[in-house]
Formats: sequence, structure tokens, C-alpha cells
Amino acid sequence: MQQFGVIGLSVMGKNLALNVRNHGFSVSGFSIDKPEVDAFAKYEDDKLKPCYSWEEFVNSLEKPRKILIQIMAGDPVDQTLQKLLPLLDKGDILIDGGNSNYHDTNRRFHEMEKHGIHFIGMGVSGGEEGALNGPALMPGGDEPAYNKVAPILEAIAAKNTEGKPCVSYMGPEGAGHYVKMVHNGIEYGIMQEFSEVYNLLRDVAHKSNDEMSKIFDKWNHGKVEAYLSEITSKVLAQKDDLTADHIIDHILNVASYKDTGNWMLEDGVVLGAPVTVVGEAVMARFMSKQAHLAIKSGIKPTKFEYKGEIPDDLVDEFEKTLQLAQAVAYAQGFQQLTMAADAYKRDLRYKGIAQDWEAGCIIRSAMLKDIEKAYDKGDKLMNLFQDDYFRDLMEKNLPALRKSVEFATKAGVPTPTLSAALNYLESIFNPNLPANLIQGQRDYFGAHTYLRNDREGVFHTEWYEEK
Repeated sequence: MQQFGVIGLSVMGKNLALNVRNHGFSVSGFSIDKPEVDAFAKYEDDKLKPCYSWEEFVNSLEKPRKILIQIMAGDPVDQTLQKLLPLLDKGDILIDGGNSNYHDTNRRFHEMEKHGIHFIGMGVSGGEEGALNGPALMPGGDEPAYNKVAPILEAIAAKNTEGKPCVSYMGPEGAGHYVKMVHNGIEYGIMQEFSEVYNLLRDVAHKSNDEMSKIFDKWNHGKVEAYLSEITSKVLAQKDDLTADHIIDHILNVASYKDTGNWMLEDGVVLGAPVTVVGEAVMARFMSKQAHLAIKSGIKPTKFEYKGEIPDDLVDEFEKTLQLAQAVAYAQGFQQLTMAADAYKRDLRYKGIAQDWEAGCIIRSAMLKDIEKAYDKGDKLMNLFQDDYFRDLMEKNLPALRKSVEFATKAGVPTPTLSAALNYLESIFNPNLPANLIQGQRDYFGAHTYLRNDREGVFHTEWYEEK
């Protein structure tokens, strides 16, 4: 009998199955797509069992069965659950490793619970390479069920610099997919920040692709040690197969997107979480498509060229800018997690989340160790910049962020997420924001009342217009 089962044998499912096999566990694989099973069968490994029917697959697994569903999110997951239910026994464990909406995971958790089946919603980050060599895993569901699959998940997960597996229990119901949603939203934000700094290096500092590649490589060994620094350097250095140019200069200026960034923004609005960097990053992807369509329709593109003096230290200022902006993206993500934990009565373990993201995932960076340390102190942080390390980072790097946004404005370079990061830091601890005027306006036209800063109670003014 096989120790683990995988449904869905496209690249991610197949690589996760191979990862499980590579760590000494026997695996059954099944797909409704017969060619995928045929490809799986070609490995001819006694620890890998290809299965061509639902019954063969389920009957091949030791009890309690541990089954990973690695297929497209949405209705296909529900259809798969309905196919499996008549074949399973009470106590079996199902794991949804797709990018499911956490609302769906909450629903499925309770539906499976009625049948005595344990359901785990698990975020998986790291792409196809991570699936094979070590992903970051974010499982949520009931903890006893997680503990039964933990030895396998810990074996296949990426390991941080201390050798700890990048997987831990996130919380009940859909907590795992909620954390993955926030991970992806942070990913949107940081990727957009990188693209804006690239734009500044190209159009303000007038650096070539090769020069920028070396700059990002240097930053990866400096203040912005991160997977995205590493791959940005490689993307900028890559030559084109079809021309004599760099490939970056021939990639269409349209950024694609999936639903997870949108979902984080939607829930952030429900919670009242100020995830402005994520919001601007999502909108920037929308904007890239609209700008492309406008130019394609014949509208003349806007073009500015900065001809002012370039300070010698400007590139170093951009590095500090990116370091601080990245910290803001993380801070906004963890702030939403904190607000969600309070609103949805979840016991989220922020130190464990930071540790899970230290390897294997797209947003891995050296800064996550600083975040882990911040939460390890035992203080309840509503905002990451309450921590001494991040407060000091803000004070040191804020002048650089201001300067970068200033130069971008002079050069006509849009910086939606860098500007959002700056505005967030200028606002989040500021008691003198002009919201009092808004509340005065609301009371004037709608009698919405207001609070005072000099006494307790709720107040309303009988406003009048001077004649």
C-alpha cells in the first residue's frame, strides 16, 4: 500500500509527487487526463504507482488515506471531492494544494467534516522548481489531521538557513489559503516595487540593461538580499534568441494577473486594512493592459526624459528605497493577517508564517528573518514598524524613499507602489492627518456626528452658512 496519493499530474502535481518519492515515501498518482498518468508511469519506480481509475487510486493507499489534490482551483475541486466521497473512509485526509479562495476552503472544510473526512487547505509557493526541490507550504485545517501528514510535508518543504522546514500549521478551516492569498498580495506589491526601481534606473539614472543587472546582483548581496533581486539580475542580463538585443526590451509591456492579489485587496477593504501598496500593485497590472490597448488604438504614448543633474549617490538611494518599500509591503501583509485574525477569530502564528516564507517561495528574502525576530519577542504588533529594527530602518531610509519619489516626479516616471509606501509611512503614525475635515463635511451634509479630541462623547453641530 502506498503512503501518499496525488490527484492531478501536470507539472506541479507530478513534481510534488516526485518530491515525496525523493524523500523516501511511496506515492500513487492519478489524473483524469490519461496522458498525464502515462507520463507518470514512464518513471518505472517501485515507489511510484500510476493509477488509471478513481477506485484503483483510492484502494492503493494505506489508511488513513492522505491525498493531495493538485488541480485547478474552483469547481474542479468540488467535482473531485464528490468523486472521492463514496470511496473514502472516515478519518481519511484530503489536502487541497491549489490556489483556492479561502471562502471555498472554509465551506469545503465543513462539508467534509460532516462525512468524517479531514480537509486541509494548503498554500503552495515556489512554482514548478519549488514543487520538486522544496516549496513553502501553508497548511490549514484541523491540527490533529495536520500532525498526521506533517512528517511528509516537513520532509518535502524547503529548508531555511537554519535547516528548519518551511511549513507549519497556519490555523483552522481556510487559514492556510488565507495566508497564501496574503503571500501572493505581498508578491504583487514587491514585484511592482522592483519594476518601478528598474524604471528609475533606466529612465532617470540612464543605466543600461547590463549595468542594471550588475546593480541588482550587488543589491542581492547587500541591503536587498532576496530571490526577486537574484532573478531580476538574470532577467535583465538575458540576451534575446530572436534578435541581437536583450530579451527585456522585447517583452510586451503588459503584466498578467490571477485572482489572489485581487482577493487580498477585497478582504483588506472588508477589514479596513490599509494595504495601499498591494492595491496600487494590482491597479498597476490593470493599468498596463489599458495603456497597451490605448497605444495599440493609435494614442500617442507619453514620453518624458529627465535631463537634470544625477547625484553620484542616486543608485545607492534607490537601493535604500527598495529595501524600505519591500519592508512596507511585508508590513501591510502582516497587518492584514493581524486584523483578519481578530475579525475571524483565528490564532495565526506570525513568527511561523515569516519562517515559512524564508525559503522556497517567491517573496523569500533576508528581511523575513528580521520579521521572525520581531514576532519572536512576544509583543503583539499591530504594525511591523512598531518593532525597533523596522522603526530604525524607516528613520534611516525614509529620506532615500522621498528622494526617489521626487526624482521620479521630475522625470515623469510613475511610481504607484513607491509613492504608496511613502504615503503609508508618512501617515500610519501621524496624528495630524486631515481626516477631521472629512468628518466635519460628513456631519454637515449628513449629520453623521463626530468624536472630539478634547472630551469624550459623540457630537453633532448645527452647521450654518454665513450670509
